Amino acid sequence: MTQRITAIEPSNDDTNLRDIYVQGKFAMTLSLAMVETLQLSVEQEWTIETTDTAEHCHALEASREMAIKLISRRTWGSNELKSRLIKRGTEAQIAERTVEQLIEDGWLNDHAFACALIRQWLRKEPAGRRWLMQKLYEKEVANDIAQGALHEELAGTTEQESANAFAIKRFAKTSGDEETVKRKVIGALQRKGFAGDVSFEALKHAQNESA
Repeated sequence: MTQRITAIEPSNDDTNLRDIYVQGKFAMTLSLAMVETLQLSVEQEWTIETTDTAEHCHALEASREMAIKLISRRTWGSNELKSRLIKRGTEAQIAERTVEQLIEDGWLNDHAFACALIRQWLRKEPAGRRWLMQKLYEKEVANDIAQGALHEELAGTTEQESANAFAIKRFAKTSGDEETVKRKVIGALQRKGFAGDVSFEALKHAQNESA
């Protein structure tokens, strides 16, 4: 038996939504924009293909709505956002397409996201490139984008200069005997991503500055 759309009515929950009825029974709710995009109308035949297409579009709309709510609260990278959508129950294919559309529409910019993260972390205290790369990796920023952001944000600043600035701050607030202070500062430098030789040179610089 051929099934047809028998009614397309405004939803009681939102005037921008439309409830679709097939053979007098509720089928699904779509946005008005999606109804127009799919060119749905009363008496139109409702096939399995129509159902699949409408369900796919509905899933995309729901995923996009969820993503924009997340973006409104803070800045996201594309991979991080995709992972969050999947964790919230969105199918991987839908999540990937949602993120692609958001990038196309200018909602997401991974380079700007990475640069903002680097600035945020460096406002707290200096850090080594290795530490910054690890933090960006944890945020699921692609390696090439992370490298480009580091190059931009650290332009004009050497690794040794960053280590020196970090060591001065740590040296000033670390207590204990001389050996204990040296051990703690070196440990902090290396945890912050600075190489051994750079760390020891930074410690000497901090000691000279405090003398």
